[in-house]
Amino acid sequence: MTRFLLSIILLLTFYTGINSQTSLNKADNSNTKELKNNTMFVHHVFFWLKEPNNPEAVNRFEKALAELVTIESIDHYYLGKPADTRRDIIDSSYQYSLLVVFKDKKAHDIYQEHPIHNAFRKINKELTAKVLIYDSVGY
Repeated sequence: MTRFLLSIILLLTFYTGINSQTSLNKADNSNTKELKNNTMFVHHVFFWLKEPNNPEAVNRFEKALAELVTIESIDHYYLGKPADTRRDIIDSSYQYSLLVVFKDKKAHDIYQEHPIHNAFRKINKELTAKVLIYDSVGY
């Protein structure tokens, strides 16, 4: 649940509009903005590297991530590392985060089967000790 909320916060931070079907609604007397798009598909992935202190492994992983986000079905993405926040409820044990926004589930499914994604899976399997994925859709 915490990662889901973090995903939404990150999404709102860098994102100003998805497409013509999306509207940003501002609540009365508030700076809070809500994304309204019931077809949008959010894919948030957390990575724990096997060798986070190995510059060669880190460089290889970062290059693979940079290639991954070139897949055409991705509307928006955000690559991140843990923020310097220290509270009991926050898990900062991962090394990398990938937040991807798709127009809909069909675009996500295209991404999942894309040759670039399949190549990334091979490198990912070799370099990561753990991967955790949270997918979400609007309600």
